[in-house]
Amino acid sequence: MRPFPCLLVLVLILAASVALADCRTETLISCDIGDGRHLEVCIEPGDFQGEGAFTYAFGPKGRPELTLREPFAAGTASPWSGVGRAIWESVAFRNDGHVYEAWHSVDRLDEDMPLEAGVTILRGEAFLAALSCKSGPATVIAPLFTIQDAMAAAGFCRDLNRHEWRRGSCG
Repeated sequence: MRPFPCLLVLVLILAASVALADCRTETLISCDIGDGRHLEVCIEPGDFQGEGAFTYAFGPKGRPELTLREPFAAGTASPWSGVGRAIWESVAFRNDGHVYEAWHSVDRLDEDMPLEAGVTILRGEAFLAALSCKSGPATVIAPLFTIQDAMAAAGFCRDLNRHEWRRGSCG
């Protein structure tokens, strides 16, 4: 047996898996949107000593055309308000006057409805587009309250009176 061909195959497989790798940390959303475009939102966990962040990638899978990062401290995560038919959370990414709000939700009145996810795009306050994840075996949508749990694990709490995230006690 010649080791060279086996080694070459192994290297090619590893290179392909890196090129197609999803989040290096925790995946919030990873799905195809359509037209060859892929949405990926990841959570870089923080801890009480360090900052966490949310990352956003959009475009062809493995070759995103737009990548953004929002630190937890930016306060762009929105927890479910407790009102309405859908239970949801979102995180907004800001870039050059645009806001890309990635969300995941479930219809709480329909037990058979799966989790849904997508991104809403605004320019200022003007609506530009709403893109939803296509269902399929490659679609990954984290359970609800994943954003809130990540913020809490990094030492943030939600001040309900001020409607903002703060480090430390909101008591």
